[in-house]
Amino acid sequence: MPTFDNLAQPFRNDKFDIYRRGISDHPEIDVYINEPKDFAFLYPAPTVDYSNYIPRVKKFGLTAYKKGLQVIERRFAKIEHNLGKGHHSLLEIGAGDGSFLKTVRRHLTDLHLTAIDKDQNSLASRAEHSDENFDSLEAVIANNRQYDLVCLFHVMEHIQAPLEFLQMVKKVMGSHSCLIIEVPSLFDPLISLYNCDAYSEFYFSRQHPYVFSPPSLERLMASGGFQTDELISFQRYGLENHLGWLNHGKPGGNAQFRQLFGGLESEYTTALENTGKTDTVIWIGRKATK
Repeated sequence: MPTFDNLAQPFRNDKFDIYRRGISDHPEIDVYINEPKDFAFLYPAPTVDYSNYIPRVKKFGLTAYKKGLQVIERRFAKIEHNLGKGHHSLLEIGAGDGSFLKTVRRHLTDLHLTAIDKDQNSLASRAEHSDENFDSLEAVIANNRQYDLVCLFHVMEHIQAPLEFLQMVKKVMGSHSCLIIEVPSLFDPLISLYNCDAYSEFYFSRQHPYVFSPPSLERLMASGGFQTDELISFQRYGLENHLGWLNHGKPGGNAQFRQLFGGLESEYTTALENTGKTDTVIWIGRKATK
């Protein structure tokens, strides 16, 4: 059993058990889960070079499939009520190819959009949809910039020292700035409902040292000095995808299932979101008032 001295607070004093031995891309890294089963982490802590990062969706040839699911458009619909509200500037940390910023620009033309990402491969696309680009949060802080909206979509699960990172994020936020964080959820139905072993093997990856859920993410943010305004359970992948995993043990959906059950996708994802058993959680909040 590992020691947890370097584990991020507020989880250091939790009781942990082994969840699975080895992960898909590193057999020597194990997964541990806490007693409430709302937070998991990898041990030993993995290292990843993000300067030329290849997302898993691209690595497995799933880019076109994911685009067809309209994940970014559905995300925007979930959080749009927080984006207008008299805000003038938005910073996205980990902006990738700028797909989310492209969607924001289409709906909210007056927002000044700034992107942060180390990846040079996606810079040209990212720059096309943003007003400013930086390669690090430190560079933004050095310029004394603050933003009305700060967004991190599938970033926090990559961060080895999340509380230290959140203190840096605070420096680019004003007293009334809104912070929006989206991460994969440990309450993913393929794990929490269906116990799909093939998916579990695929799910845990060396790029994600921590796996949160709505309650554990809220705990992390409170420990970092943030107050929660809203927690949104968001299901990105639907019935077709789940049937594909349960029957074939692999991602990418299935054309036959798509034809048979396409009309049920909306009802299925809504039912999962209503019960909180989703593959994704969105946290919305701001710096806590003292």
